[in-house]
Amino acid sequence: MINDIAIGGVFIPGLLATALAALVCTLWLLSIFSLSGLYRRLPCRPLIDFSTCIVTFFLLLQALTALGLFA
Repeated sequence: MINDIAIGGVFIPGLLATALAALVCTLWLLSIFSLSGLYRRLPCRPLIDFSTCIVTFFLLLQALTALGLFA
């Protein structure tokens, strides 16, 4: 169970660490979208960016909960 992560005596909340990991995954996914040419055909890019971040965060939380690392 991850509640806090201690890095050099500084406690980082588990949700913040998960959100940062989701942001990195989102940036990676959006770069793949732009390389494939799919990103150019989407109607509202900022909305797609935001929804991709939310879906990635949700899937990451589901995976961590299923593994028993996040309660």
